[in-house]
Amino acid sequence: MSHGLRSRAYQRVALLEDARLELPALFDEVGRILAGTLPRDAGCWHSTDPTTLIETSFQVENMPPPDARIAEIAYLPGDYNSFIGLAQGRRHSGVLSSETGGDPARSLRYRELLRPQGISGELRTTFVVDGDWWGCFAFFRTGTADFTELERDFAHELAPVLGRCFRAAGRRARTGGPGACLRPGVLVVDGDRRVESVTPQAPHWLAELGFAGQPEFDPLPFTVLALLERVRVDGPETSARVPGVSGQWVELHAAPASREEHGPVRRVVIVLQAATVPSMAPLISAAYGLTSRERELTELVLQGNGTSEIAERLFVSPHTVQSHLKSIFAKVGVRSRRELVGRVFARHDVSPLG
Repeated sequence: MSHGLRSRAYQRVALLEDARLELPALFDEVGRILAGTLPRDAGCWHSTDPTTLIETSFQVENMPPPDARIAEIAYLPGDYNSFIGLAQGRRHSGVLSSETGGDPARSLRYRELLRPQGISGELRTTFVVDGDWWGCFAFFRTGTADFTELERDFAHELAPVLGRCFRAAGRRARTGGPGACLRPGVLVVDGDRRVESVTPQAPHWLAELGFAGQPEFDPLPFTVLALLERVRVDGPETSARVPGVSGQWVELHAAPASREEHGPVRRVVIVLQAATVPSMAPLISAAYGLTSRERELTELVLQGNGTSEIAERLFVSPHTVQSHLKSIFAKVGVRSRRELVGRVFARHDVSPLG
């Protein structure tokens, strides 16, 4: 892989930030561009919620879609080169064989998922920009082939570029839409990962996630499975915001319903509903690359606070609040608070994320 080939691929990927592609098309185009510099036999791509680090959508290449077993093993933080570890570490890409000292069988993921499929090499990369994780890929090679350190380093160089591309895609879908006033739906999943109860509204929200089956009998959407496994393993409640097929954002919240004393979580409750403005504020702030202080202020604006209230809450002067607002308006591309709130609700003339 020559330096010139890498440089051209890097530049072509960078141009996609302004291409206004739908997410599946973005997956496809980046994959096509990288075919010459990071060839693989199979792969999978994910978008993520940067505030909760939950995978929210996926696309696969030459492999089956992720199921409950894959969600249980492949995307949790305890194994080598976990996506969360790569996203939070100094290096955002990793080759499994290098991380395991040449013995990938030390990885549960390799033993349970990769080796049975004849996979010998794995390269993982997380798309991190400005400290936020927007997506990831895992590339695989079969037979005796493996990825090199040069390919790993090139993938690391691509991480912020891909982060900006996926962050740009995250600005498209907004709150609102035909289901905004519909009541939340609830699923209760038992210790064997079976759905034991479903409220009448839940099928609507599952349909927003692209699910056309029956929750009690058919595999649930991957994002639901990812939330379920995160709660089962880590224990605390967690949530994610996912762009629905209609263009509106759906908020999912999962929490343990019961657990054995000092043992694993058994039953999990999952609530699905229209994303609210407060719940979307951190994601929107991240999508526009706002600073920590600007994110705080934006959330307060979206909650309806005035200048004096914001100044009091943040222990700054009203003049400082106005200065921050000016910077926020410039980054988001609006001229007033009303337009800022409208940007969160707006349905743009481009296709939504997902």
